[in-house]
Amino acid sequence: MVAGVSDSKVGQRPPGAVVAFTTDYAAAREMAIRASGFAIRGRDLNVVLDYSDASLEVADATGVELWEPLDPDYVGEAAEELRAKLIVELGAYFGETLRRNHGGRWGWAAMDGRRVFAFRTDSGLTAFPLNSARKRLRGEDLDSLVLLYQLLLR
Repeated sequence: MVAGVSDSKVGQRPPGAVVAFTTDYAAAREMAIRASGFAIRGRDLNVVLDYSDASLEVADATGVELWEPLDPDYVGEAAEELRAKLIVELGAYFGETLRRNHGGRWGWAAMDGRRVFAFRTDSGLTAFPLNSARKRLRGEDLDSLVLLYQLLLR
């Protein structure tokens, strides 16, 4: 999601909107590790996740495929850990693919008076890959990470 804009309105940034952003190199290393974990999941499923722009469509479909069998009635700490891990890995893969191919950096953005984990593109757009992955997997107002990716490249 672009800062200050709902997923359904990505790309429609308020004129002059500036979002404070602080780079976090430790978080960047963690996101690279998490993205690698998702790529390994893909390999285990015979899916190629090579961080290319084209691989994002495969990553999106793989994330949804892995999410679907997670029964919503399956509750408890173990279930939430599984869901959270998949969300973080998919979001990290999304952000790392963007970073590797088009630049940018991981860090923290100020939003609505709070500090939120984010990704800043080299063109100055702020995205929230983990939140976008969560919305995508839970079916909440985001139909495709690929479309969001393409909007961030504009």
